Amino acid sequence: MRADHDILVEIPGVKPPAVHVLDPWTLEAIWDSIRFLPMSRSQFQILERRFTGPCAERDVIRHLAANPALVLPVGECEVRISWANPTEEPA
Repeated sequence: MRADHDILVEIPGVKPPAVHVLDPWTLEAIWDSIRFLPMSRSQFQILERRFTGPCAERDVIRHLAANPALVLPVGECEVRISWANPTEEPA
């Protein structure tokens, strides 16, 4: 699997849909966008690990290989990540 795919990231109510390259810096930027939203301590820790952990990029790729989108609840909103071009098969 290659990690240099374009992804569509949306955080309804926080950030409109935008296309980014899936890499550690993008995941870090997503985390920076949501880290100050109201959420429980356990949810904070889970999402921090999900977006900044050592396997974050690989985990997103694995999820998107099996599912059309990754939807993660963040307090009262959610983060939606999907392939920017779903008809293109990830390598």
